[in-house]
Amino acid sequence: MNLKDWIGRTETVDDIVTAMPYAALSATLDREPARPKPGTPLPALWHWLYFLPLHRQSEIGPDGHARRGGFLPPVALPRRMWAGSQLQFHRPLRVG
Repeated sequence: MNLKDWIGRTETVDDIVTAMPYAALSATLDREPARPKPGTPLPALWHWLYFLPLHRQSEIGPDGHARRGGFLPPVALPRRMWAGSQLQFHRPLRVG
């Protein structure tokens, strides 16, 4: 295994910005409106409510993350953490 083979790999996730995650976080933060109308822009950082990776149960490792060897190299380290990413928004993400 050559770890350099994993340098530059990317992962793309598509999603539809629906009202429910927006409404749930709005309620948690005691914000109005609890139910956004179609076209409502997401506040900064609320994109983390969407575009979540989906993996079959058989593809999940003992730590609850996707098994190593796909997007991440199959290294035998005990912990994983998010070390960074790069996101580009060409226009605001909107409900609907």
